[in-house]
Amino acid sequence: MVSALPKRRFGPMKIGLIGAQGVGKTTLSKTLLRHYGNAHVVRETVRECPYPVDTEADFKTEWWVLSHSILAEQEAREAKHDLIITDRCLLDIAVYTKLIHNGNPNRMSRVQKKLIEQSISRWFEDDPYDLIVFLKVDPSVWQSRDLDDGFRNLDLGWYNALTTEFEAALTDFDVASKTSLHHLYNNSSFDSLHSQVVTLVDNVASEKGYPLKRHMVATL
Repeated sequence: MVSALPKRRFGPMKIGLIGAQGVGKTTLSKTLLRHYGNAHVVRETVRECPYPVDTEADFKTEWWVLSHSILAEQEAREAKHDLIITDRCLLDIAVYTKLIHNGNPNRMSRVQKKLIEQSISRWFEDDPYDLIVFLKVDPSVWQSRDLDDGFRNLDLGWYNALTTEFEAALTDFDVASKTSLHHLYNNSSFDSLHSQVVTLVDNVASEKGYPLKRHMVATL
């Protein structure tokens, strides 16, 4: 039986980092955490999921990840942080849901796919992200990096499929009209990427009146 998803609690600034595996989301979330005071990173929950993931995932997988991701965001909001950084956001779940349904409808029916997509749309409205950063890496650069952690799917075809579906999901969910959306490449200097994102965060915080603070010493 599918349980109801929790509703929004208002609070701090929230930014989402999206993109395929190995593009630098986790590393960027860590450097942002060190840069800002009273910030919190909502880690990806999929590594704790008791069901098969990636190409073996099904409806149970994606619903588990969706509900636990929302609960993790709620807990961060209730802790009264000034800034919430999500290492992945709910849009990731929409991408995997579409790939699962299109690849094998027996693992996820059209009704189940629609339920997840409607839940994500509702959460985007109820608890919007103030900034979403879509990270990308050129395929040749991605292949050259040491990304094997025993968990990631390192098939280049899977990486390309994810990147393509992220582009589609941004349009399907009309993300650009709901939040500040930026596409950035992480092909070379990570310091440069970090600086670009800090500038984006600071600008959005200033526009919306969020009182963000920085640590006295910010190191990468």
